[in-house]
Amino acid sequence: MNLPQIDNRDLHNEIHVWAVDLDQSNLSCVEAIQELPEAEAKKAGRFHFKIHQDRYVKGHFMLRSVLGMYLNSDFYDQEFHTNLYGKPALQKPPDDRSIRFNISNSENICVCAFSQYSEIGIDIEKIHDLPDMDRIIARSFSEEEKRRFCSLPLPGRTQTFFKYWARKEALLKAMGMGMSYSLNKIDIAGNENSPQLVIKIEGSDISNQWTILDMDIFTGFASALALQGEHRDLAGRVRFFHPADECNISFKEKNNNIFLCGAEI
Repeated sequence: MNLPQIDNRDLHNEIHVWAVDLDQSNLSCVEAIQELPEAEAKKAGRFHFKIHQDRYVKGHFMLRSVLGMYLNSDFYDQEFHTNLYGKPALQKPPDDRSIRFNISNSENICVCAFSQYSEIGIDIEKIHDLPDMDRIIARSFSEEEKRRFCSLPLPGRTQTFFKYWARKEALLKAMGMGMSYSLNKIDIAGNENSPQLVIKIEGSDISNQWTILDMDIFTGFASALALQGEHRDLAGRVRFFHPADECNISFKEKNNNIFLCGAEI
C-alpha cells in the first residue's frame, strides 16, 4: 500500500484518524492476506461471505500499512500484543512515546486512530433500523441516558442511539476493557447543548480522565473517539485522512463536538 510519508513526530501533538471505504479500495486481497500474520489470515478465512473476508483483510492491511509508515518499518507480518480483553498493542512495552492505536469497522467503512502519549479507542456504527433497540437500551443504557433518550422526538432516536453506542464502545476500547465492562454503568449522554461533560464510571478502579469526541466522518454513520486524559482542545488536534485508494490521500478537517469524561472510582 503506497502511503504518503507523514512524520511520526506529528503524533507528538496530534491524533490521526484514517478512514476508508473498503469496498472502494482496489487492494488485492489475495496478495494482502499473504502479508498478514498467520492468526489474522486464519481469522479472515473464517468469514462465511467473501465480502466480509475482503473487508477484514483490507482494514487490517491498512492498519499495518499506516503503523509501518509511522514506525518506518515493514510491519505487515508483525504480531500484536493483546491484553486480557483482546485490545491490540505493539509488542514493545508501552512508554510515553510509543504509538497507541485502535481500529473499528462497520459494513464497508473502516477507521483507524493513532496517538502517541495517550490510550485511544475508536468506534464507528452504521445507522440503521434496529428492531430490538428498546431491549438493548433497557439492558445497556444508564438511567440518565434512558431519560434523555426517551425525551427525544421519535424521528431522531435511532441516530442518537448509535451516537451513544459509538461513544460507549470508543471509551471502553480506550480503557482496554471492551465489552467486558457493564455498559449501563457508563453515562455518556451529557448536555447536548454543551460541548463538554464529566461522567462517573461506577465500580471502576480507573480514576484518570477521558475525553470523548463525536466525529462526522461518513454520511449515515456515527463515530466517536476516546482519548485518555483531559483534552479540551482535542477537536483542533485531530487530523483526518480519507484515502480514496491506496495512492490518493486527502486531508479533511471537520468541526466536532468534544465531550470531557472523568472516570472515577
